[in-house]
Amino acid sequence: MPAKEKIRQFIVKELISDGSGAELTDTGSLIDSGVIDSLGIMSLLGFLEENFSIQISGEDLVPDNFASISTISDFVALKSA
Repeated sequence: MPAKEKIRQFIVKELISDGSGAELTDTGSLIDSGVIDSLGIMSLLGFLEENFSIQISGEDLVPDNFASISTISDFVALKSA
């Protein structure tokens, strides 16, 4: 399964309260829409590190890396390279 789809499934299952994700797009802002908050970021970081075997440092914790499913997927690809 592509990284983007894994990330989408995690967000829908773990971070969206009703679990539908019907309005979730690849480029929609996860932060502005309230899908991800500070606790959600921590949960997402753990998921990314565990599932993609990457290490995320404090320098990586900028909104641009976690703004949307696409930017998270791009970030994972960069860290995996």
